[in-house]
Amino acid sequence: MTPQPDSSMLPQPAATLFPLGAPAKSTKSTPTPSPPPNSRKGLDGVWEVEIQHPMTTDYTHFQLKEQGAALTGTYLDGKKKQYPLVGTVDGQDVRLIVSLPNGTTLLLEGKLDGTTDMVGMLTSAGGQLPFTASYRAKEKWIENVSPSPGGVSQPGGYTPP
Repeated sequence: MTPQPDSSMLPQPAATLFPLGAPAKSTKSTPTPSPPPNSRKGLDGVWEVEIQHPMTTDYTHFQLKEQGAALTGTYLDGKKKQYPLVGTVDGQDVRLIVSLPNGTTLLLEGKLDGTTDMVGMLTSAGGQLPFTASYRAKEKWIENVSPSPGGVSQPGGYTPP
């Protein structure tokens, strides 16, 4: 005859049991809140620009203000010099003209990719170069922006990988 365990050796249920036929206790769940609506509307704000030269990349910034299809703002070059810019937006197409003090201009023509990225070509007296631009939320942008990648001045800076 095989020995049988007594009741003290049997596992005990962890859950509360309800009498048969009784409704199970429901746990009241709250619906998952909806994510906040996309607060990014239009092109207003600071954009970090990467201009791809054959052997190097320049990091600059521009700040845009959109009023209808018209764009105005400031271009900040790699030497922290500021230049006025004007432009237009037509659907996904963006055209920016930066006026330089020597009378020449930089023309940035690109396409928006969503609301935070732009890809296009920069045309100057020296030829054409590809550029990308990414929206960066910044306050007091001229004082805090550095032409280095990442765009925020700090000791040690940032070196791209």
